[in-house]
Amino acid sequence: MHLIFFSLLFLFSANVFATNWQRVYINPMGESYVDVNNLQKRNNVVYYSRLFDYTQPSPIGVNSSVSQFTVDCIGEKITWLSSKYYRGRMGKGEVIKEGKFNRRMFPRPETVDYITMKFVCNYKQLNTYYHGKILRSSYLRKNNKQLPSILFASN
Repeated sequence: MHLIFFSLLFLFSANVFATNWQRVYINPMGESYVDVNNLQKRNNVVYYSRLFDYTQPSPIGVNSSVSQFTVDCIGEKITWLSSKYYRGRMGKGEVIKEGKFNRRMFPRPETVDYITMKFVCNYKQLNTYYHGKILRSSYLRKNNKQLPSILFASN
């Protein structure tokens, strides 16, 4: 019950207080950011918001999206809670589409979800590593990791 309340509180507060987007991933499709001011840790679970700013708008006019996730840093399991899709850049403008998902996934190495998971866990100092190194956004930009094409499949 506490987890549900904490998740709902996080969902409603994430967009209101999201003020410090730190880029953690970039490729030709766009840039991925994490709101580092509002990372919340409870035991081994981190709650976070991720913004994706697309290079080109989608056919329905989406230029960016903001999604909420939880990650179990020990079990390396992500739960995708919800997303909002915006007409404007950087999570601004009209909301075109939104959804709640509660989808659990175990991300594969070299994917945006895995890299973001490692970033938020390391940011909250949970001692998780990626190829033996603690992740920082400069590491990700220097190595120019690629997004998996499955993230852009049409529904």
